Amino acid sequence: MRVARSGLVIPLAIAALCMLGCSASDPQAEQHETVSITTVGEADESGAAESAQATSRIPDATELAGDWLLEDLGGRGVMDMVQTTLVFDGEGRVSGSGGCNRYTGSYTFTDGELSFGPLAGTKMMCPEAVMDQEDRFHKALGAIDRVAVDGPFLLIHAGGSDAPLRFTRMAPDVVD
Repeated sequence: MRVARSGLVIPLAIAALCMLGCSASDPQAEQHETVSITTVGEADESGAAESAQATSRIPDATELAGDWLLEDLGGRGVMDMVQTTLVFDGEGRVSGSGGCNRYTGSYTFTDGELSFGPLAGTKMMCPEAVMDQEDRFHKALGAIDRVAVDGPFLLIHAGGSDAPLRFTRMAPDVVD
C-alpha cells in the first residue's frame, strides 16, 4: 500500500495536539475571569462613566488655537484619506477643509462658548460620500452646544448628535 504525502500532515497533527491539550480536565484550566467595560456615556451602578466624563473640560482660548484634524463625526467615523480640518488662528479667524472644499470665516470663543460667523468656501464637486461627510460637518458646526478638551482631543458637541465631533491636534506642517 502506497501512502500519499501531503503538506497537510504536519498542520493536522499540530491541530490534533492542541485539541487534546484543550480538553484536559484540569479544574483550574476552566476558570474564567470576568471583565466589565464601561464606555463614556454609559454608567454602571458605581457611576464609572461619570468619572470618565469628568476628565473633559472647557478649553481656554489658547488651547483652542491651532490646527485640528477630525477623527470622528458624531459617532460615525470619517473616511480614510479625506482630511477634514479646523484651523483656529487665535484671533477670531477660522479656516480649513471640509474634506472636499476649503472654507474660511470668523469665530468667537467667549466664556467657553464657540460660535462661527458666516463661512465662505470653494464649491468643488467630489464623490457623493465625501460631499455627504462635508455637509454633515458643516451642519454640526452650525449647531454647537458645547466644546471640551479631553486629553489630546477637542470635542465639539452639536445638537442632534449623540456623540461629539472629535478632533486631534495636527502638526502645522501637516495642514493642507
